[in-house]
Amino acid sequence: MTGGEVVLGHSLFEWISLYGYYVFPLLIIFLGPLAGFAGGFFASLGIMNPFAVFAIWVVVTTTTDSLFFVLGKFGRKILNKFKRSREIVERIHQAEEVNDDNWVRVFRTHFIKIFFFVKISPTVTITDVLAIIGGLLDIRFRRLYIASFLGQLIWSGMFVAMGFYFGGAVQDISFLINTSGLVFAGIFILGFLYVRYAHQYFASKMSSTMLAIKDVIGIKK
Repeated sequence: MTGGEVVLGHSLFEWISLYGYYVFPLLIIFLGPLAGFAGGFFASLGIMNPFAVFAIWVVVTTTTDSLFFVLGKFGRKILNKFKRSREIVERIHQAEEVNDDNWVRVFRTHFIKIFFFVKISPTVTITDVLAIIGGLLDIRFRRLYIASFLGQLIWSGMFVAMGFYFGGAVQDISFLINTSGLVFAGIFILGFLYVRYAHQYFASKMSSTMLAIKDVIGIKK
């Protein structure tokens, strides 16, 4: 398949160019980073606009986070109808009744940092639940949106750029050979700096809170 095959009078690439922007939001919801990477790849081929792909992803994801937040804030009756969500509501209620320094106080105090950190980490699927928890704890919506928006800027930018780079590399093998060494060297340096200076700091700051959140949403250690 080269993209030039004709289906109902249009090539595959023409179909993507005509209707890709309408389908892309649904792909983002169901496929997440894979859809973003594909969007960057098609943008490198000139079929889609990379800035439009990036903007659509940010808008769709921040809107989704906002809707989950609203569900947590105003939809407790709906959440109580399902066993899993009802258990989460009960665990939060139990934690709120305890007067000591538990994860609820930490979560309320550092919500932006926690949501942002999870947003840009490989555990992004947890953010939907965290948005609901934020609503249940009556966190200010502005704090949720700031964390979601800033985190998604990084997450979307990274995957769209990777897809765009990969598409350029496929089209130009010399580009791939000449730049791959620099890319891998950059990744190695950034990884080393993170492990050496940042990982221990973030781990110490987030470990207890993340363990508490995993316990609340029922993830086994």
